Amino acid sequence: MKISGIVIILFLLISFPATSQDLELRKNTFHLPVAMGVGEVVHTIGLATAGLPEDVIETVDAFRAPLLAYRVKTGLPWNLFATGGLESNIITWHFSAGLNWSHEFGELGISAGADVAFWFGWLDQEGFDTRMNGWQLYPNITIGYTFPRFSVSVRSELMIPFRQSTRIGDILTSERSRRVEGWSVGIYIEQPLWKDNYAVIGFKSNFTKFYYPMWAGFSTFDRFFYIPEFIIGFNL
Repeated sequence: MKISGIVIILFLLISFPATSQDLELRKNTFHLPVAMGVGEVVHTIGLATAGLPEDVIETVDAFRAPLLAYRVKTGLPWNLFATGGLESNIITWHFSAGLNWSHEFGELGISAGADVAFWFGWLDQEGFDTRMNGWQLYPNITIGYTFPRFSVSVRSELMIPFRQSTRIGDILTSERSRRVEGWSVGIYIEQPLWKDNYAVIGFKSNFTKFYYPMWAGFSTFDRFFYIPEFIIGFNL
């Protein structure tokens, strides 16, 4: 009967009447798809840890380091908003920029768009200077709902690599691709702490052949991996 209890709790949360606090909450969330004023800016910082497949990372402990992430979004005309982001665990850096369109249906919001990202990493492995970089496209769609005291957003995206280059010592290789190499689904809960500052808790499921933070594993497996991520952060 645990499921019935959860359903009742969710129904009670949805049944709460909207207040002015709800409207303010929607203006200061990051993941929730809402209309933004032109020039309005929201920042978020956080940490992401992932459960990486042991048969790929083996004994390279550097892959286990959490990713420090910073993202920003700003409102544009016509219900558009632009995003930018930086993720790093020191040996790997990931820069992204994107454009999305959003629309609201009462407490429900939806957005669609795409991010373009460039990433690179370097590592000294057994005396060899190892480097790798690549470009990726992330088409995405997000659906979110505003509850009286928090918001829940579900984001799904595709992972499409454009180009990857690898250098091990003096050996350089490069490959191009425009195929879908993976997809992900993430859920994010945002709740106010004080003033315009919000706590973020998220869980993301990745199903992908290539996960850029474990690039130096040089996986030769032609199969999809399941890589779960846990995210904690703050909106500023």
